[in-house]
Amino acid sequence: MPGIHQDVNKTAQDLAKVAQDAAYVAVGLGVLGFQRAQVRRREIEKQFEKQFAGTKGGLCDARKELAKVLKRFDQQVGEVLSRLDATLEPVAQRLPATAQAVVHQAREARDQLRQYLASAAA
Repeated sequence: MPGIHQDVNKTAQDLAKVAQDAAYVAVGLGVLGFQRAQVRRREIEKQFEKQFAGTKGGLCDARKELAKVLKRFDQQVGEVLSRLDATLEPVAQRLPATAQAVVHQAREARDQLRQYLASAAA
């Protein structure tokens, strides 16, 4: 029966590798999407500054309001992520150690991306 045990271990390793690759792809796509959004935001800011050069006060007020909305949105996303983590934690604990490490890395990358987005929006 050592063949079956080796097949199970190989399958678990393959699944962990696929999960890790998927996590890296997801984080990479998130970063690329964020960068693209930042470029577009800067382009829009330049357009507004050109069009509304005399109305700086209104633009500052709009930025403050947008920052408030983004902060509330981030809080709601944080709540959803907390609930999702709590729901998926029992499943993650039943995974092999390598897959658990991948899940942990994906969560850390997600949290770092959220922090980066929050600091960039401020």
